Amino acid sequence: MLYNTDMIAKISGTVCDKLNTSVIVDVTQVGYEVFLTPRSFDAVMVADEIVFYIAEQIKEDEHTLYGFESLAERNMYYQLNSVSGVGPKAAMAILSHNEVNDIQSAIMADNITVFSNVSGIGKKTAQRIILELKGKLVSLPEKKTNPEDPAYLALLSLGYSAKDAASALEEVDSSLQTNERVKQALKGRVK
Repeated sequence: MLYNTDMIAKISGTVCDKLNTSVIVDVTQVGYEVFLTPRSFDAVMVADEIVFYIAEQIKEDEHTLYGFESLAERNMYYQLNSVSGVGPKAAMAILSHNEVNDIQSAIMADNITVFSNVSGIGKKTAQRIILELKGKLVSLPEKKTNPEDPAYLALLSLGYSAKDAASALEEVDSSLQTNERVKQALKGRVK
């Protein structure tokens, strides 16, 4: 696990504006601009109540907030960003094209294609990611959630983290209608 000194670790609030690749989140009448992966950006709408785990990028002339749906995703961002030649934008690009489980699997299997297929990541950088992160990864989660599952997406829109949404749906029969799966997940798991 990477440790950091972020001042802002999590933001909860209402999306009041969507920009090109970021949203403005109103937190008690203060608006924070949070940059998201395209997948997360597409999933949120203006007026949504959201929770994002935050990674801060602080430079002399810039203070940028990057938002993630889960701590695992944020931790992977930090791990990718720690690799020489992989900055915040490249780390976000990798996360926008791949789930955390897929990135971990690619690193463990020496699969450079997962990284070199991302715009801006060349073969040498892909090899460096694998070399530098291979010994730092924790074990893979046992069960993978389908990011396209409507019930899973519904729970995310209700403010669940990706991990909590997946956990809440684990015991629910996947053959049920989406609205029934969401109801059962909500009954079985109180946030």
